[in-house]
Amino acid sequence: MATYVSLVNELLRRMNEVTLDIAGDGFDTARNVQALAKDAINSSIRLILQDGQEWPFLKTTYIQTLVAGTRQYSFPADYSSVDWDTFYIKQLASESNSPRRLSPISYDEYIRNYRTSDDTGDTVNGEAAPIVVYQTYEDKFGVTPVPNAAYEVEYIYWSYPQDLTIYNDIAIIPDRFKHVLIDGAMMFMMRFRSNEQSASMHQKNFEDGIKAMRRVLLDDPLNLRSTVIMQGSNSAFSGSL
Repeated sequence: MATYVSLVNELLRRMNEVTLDIAGDGFDTARNVQALAKDAINSSIRLILQDGQEWPFLKTTYIQTLVAGTRQYSFPADYSSVDWDTFYIKQLASESNSPRRLSPISYDEYIRNYRTSDDTGDTVNGEAAPIVVYQTYEDKFGVTPVPNAAYEVEYIYWSYPQDLTIYNDIAIIPDRFKHVLIDGAMMFMMRFRSNEQSASMHQKNFEDGIKAMRRVLLDDPLNLRSTVIMQGSNSAFSGSL
């Protein structure tokens, strides 16, 4: 994976501009075209991430330790979407539960069929190992029955990384698609220079590059999944890929 400074310098070389120190000296205080190049790299990355929010390189496996008597849990701070078909409760030796996939349901179904029993159950000590997972209206997930012990639940989500800030930050975009990132950054830089002809050329290269990324990374049957809910979605199961 490429570092922030290496990407900025590649962009600057493409523009015949002075590059920055690869050891980071002066990187934070870069000004003028160097500062614009830093912004352009992040802008290009954001466009790539927005075009395919479930890129495989954003996929993360997370383990949530449940708390006895607690039914709802927050997603990681960087989550963008989650694959509800991947929720899996592990075996806890002290409880002798069977490891199993948790069945995903909508929040409405949870309210209709499960909430009453959760509310009237023993919420201090919990009830049992959960068998169902559901989305709330607050970008959280819930489990039912209410857990009676510190079970571990594993699931897959797609992250949305923060902007690069430090010179040696690593870009999330795979190296084989670095040229796409640079074309996007060149588009921004050429627009800043009011060179619309060059900006349009780089925009076309950028868009073609993203299409190629989608063919390679998203159209692969291994990357297809069924139930994905985006951050901020209040619907039950908002679509299939």
